[in-house]
Amino acid sequence: MSVSDIDQMESQLDEVADCFADMMKQVFVEEPEIFTGRSTKWDWNEACSAAADDLRKELDQVIEKFEVKLHNGEYQ
Repeated sequence: MSVSDIDQMESQLDEVADCFADMMKQVFVEEPEIFTGRSTKWDWNEACSAAADDLRKELDQVIEKFEVKLHNGEYQ
């Protein structure tokens, strides 16, 4: 895998995490009543961003797990 391929994959993983955050933030816009007394829009958006950051880290760990398995010959 070339460096440009790795950069492209990293970019795609960033897009997945960003898409997740955007989708979760949209929940507040579409159904604000479910947040009454629990969360403000600001709080929800902050939580969504934090969750997306965690998702991105988890995606890195999953990719690394399969890279190691691949390098160790587990798919041959």
